[in-house]
Amino acid sequence: MKVVIYDTVVPEARYIRETVFLQEQGFEKEYDDYDNVAKTIVIYDNDDAIGTCRLYWDDTVGCHHVGRIAVVKHRRGEGLGAFIVTEAEKVIKDLGGKEVFISGQLQVADFYKKLGYTQYGDAYMEENHPHVALKKAL
Repeated sequence: MKVVIYDTVVPEARYIRETVFLQEQGFEKEYDDYDNVAKTIVIYDNDDAIGTCRLYWDDTVGCHHVGRIAVVKHRRGEGLGAFIVTEAEKVIKDLGGKEVFISGQLQVADFYKKLGYTQYGDAYMEENHPHVALKKAL
């Protein structure tokens, strides 16, 4: 497994994000201004991009935000989501970060809780999909 950190959204990450969030899950808005400042992590198996996420400093929550965590469909269930989150946490630690925020879909909140994240507040809607706020101290 190869982990590459980019300062922009590379085509491999775009493909994974668009496939997972737009095509599979029905979101309509995939990109925003945070993509202009975020680091993008892409996980490769040989030359195949199989997972991605983005991370950036988020003034609204006062810590780093990890989001757009996605794994290609045929590789799900292999622990790659947890691997990607762990890699993002390492990058944040290297940047001096002490805490991570994730706006996670409610249906996968338990996944984040198993990784040490704590939910706070009530569920809220993003593009008609219920989400929850989660944080973790590093």
